[in-house]
Amino acid sequence: MKKNLLIVFFLLIFLEVTAVYAENPRVQCGNGTVTIKMLVPSTNVRCLTVMNSEKAAEGKSLTEARISSAAVVIDDYKVEGKFSPEVTAFSMNGLSNVNSEIYQKAVDLTTMINKINGGEGINAVTAPIPFLPYQDKTQLFVAMPEIINFISGTAIRFITAYGDSGAMVDNGNLLYTVQGISQDGKYYLSITIPISNSQIASPINPAGFDWNSLPAESWKPSLAELDEMAKSVSLQ
Repeated sequence: MKKNLLIVFFLLIFLEVTAVYAENPRVQCGNGTVTIKMLVPSTNVRCLTVMNSEKAAEGKSLTEARISSAAVVIDDYKVEGKFSPEVTAFSMNGLSNVNSEIYQKAVDLTTMINKINGGEGINAVTAPIPFLPYQDKTQLFVAMPEIINFISGTAIRFITAYGDSGAMVDNGNLLYTVQGISQDGKYYLSITIPISNSQIASPINPAGFDWNSLPAESWKPSLAELDEMAKSVSLQ
């Protein structure tokens, strides 16, 4: 019996090692309610989970709410002082059990995604785009929106930044994000990756800036690389 247990133990170690060292390994992270499976362009990843949802206390920032979720954190994309580079899946049930303002984001995104899938396509996308995790600051702009069809749902990819209303933006607050809903309506997908552009040398007014004029190769990380990662996501 002990010998069989040892064989199983070493087999598990082998399987984990082959996954870690494979090119663009497929990783999995779950909390018992929702599980993410995806390809990542990095082996430097962690799995973070929140088991139960908990409302933000009355009078406190809504950012303090805890929502049932599983998140793949990609540490190679980490930038000090910016959004954590995460691919997060929230359960809709978990969202419904926290503050109503947070759950409303999921309701509003579901409405937008339904319009996209109902035939309106990119024309259904209007700013501000619903976004989680909840932010106290303002969504300053929406640039380069695209529809992303990930393995188990539909999402909107865009470039944005958060700050005080009317604030300028620069490489210190630019964000690549994907916000989506699973086909069965059970899960909310949020991808947040800090991003920068070599053509942006000083703060700019996002409202009057031609984002589409920026060369594809000027983005870091590559938008194409991030889009492919997003398309590989499966939620269950």
